[in-house]
Amino acid sequence: MKLAVLSDIHGNDIAFEACLSYLKQQDIDAYCLLGDYIGELPGIRHTMEMLYRLMEEECCYIIRGNKEEYQLGSLVEEHPEWDAYPSTVGMLRYGKTQLQSKDLDFLKNLPISRIVRIEGLPELMLCHGSPRNVREDLYAHNEKNGEIFKEIKQTYILSGHTHRSTSFEEHGKLIFNPGAVGLPVHGAKGAQIMILHGDRGSWVPEFLTIDYAVEDVIREMHQKHLYEIAPYWTRITEWMLRGADSSHGSLLAQAMELCTRKYGTCQWPMIPEECWQEVYGWFMAAKNLPV
Repeated sequence: MKLAVLSDIHGNDIAFEACLSYLKQQDIDAYCLLGDYIGELPGIRHTMEMLYRLMEEECCYIIRGNKEEYQLGSLVEEHPEWDAYPSTVGMLRYGKTQLQSKDLDFLKNLPISRIVRIEGLPELMLCHGSPRNVREDLYAHNEKNGEIFKEIKQTYILSGHTHRSTSFEEHGKLIFNPGAVGLPVHGAKGAQIMILHGDRGSWVPEFLTIDYAVEDVIREMHQKHLYEIAPYWTRITEWMLRGADSSHGSLLAQAMELCTRKYGTCQWPMIPEECWQEVYGWFMAAKNLPV
């Protein structure tokens, strides 16, 4: 038994397509998709169509992530005053333009966790963050793990959200994270996936990195005007695709801290572009990257 496990595509249709092409040669029995099909990259529309096609052709177990929940909420429509903060909200608004009503209906009906049962093998718990919260990270030695895991009967947990491929064992649970198809963090390059091998009553992970045409993605980012839609967020995305050791979350935290120092308070998403510009300059200097 072979299960393909993919998470955090984030609209990177070119990476997703490369992963599916590879997996079609691997005698995969079923696909587990752990959410965040939407996000920082320009191919959201194509990603959704590929997802529908995969569901028609293969056995798929699918859940939703935090990026889907953002689109299902009212963050975009109800706040025209956020126009002044494109680096913070631009990609949320771009995502809304790419989704059709059928997509929103589909995403709304996806669970945030689900159990996969395959005869002769242990049950799998699928989640994006944790089974109780799409934005809650599962990582080794987290003080919340005991509380999280005591509610889960399954030994094996498949989780995404952190954009890091990893496995660890705690409190009698085995946690496998395939990493990110679309945008791995902290210097990882390529599209990260996992093949889960079921054999002799247990599951064994095989972590893989699939090469794809990164420069084609960056070219599409320019063609679809993401550098104007979400200026500094998109520039950070570009360098992460090329392997820069960083993440949007860490730079967002720095921008909010700078905003607080300058103005006494900072409430997401009202982060002035000048703060993003300054933090981006620090990032480029620290990584010795050309401006």
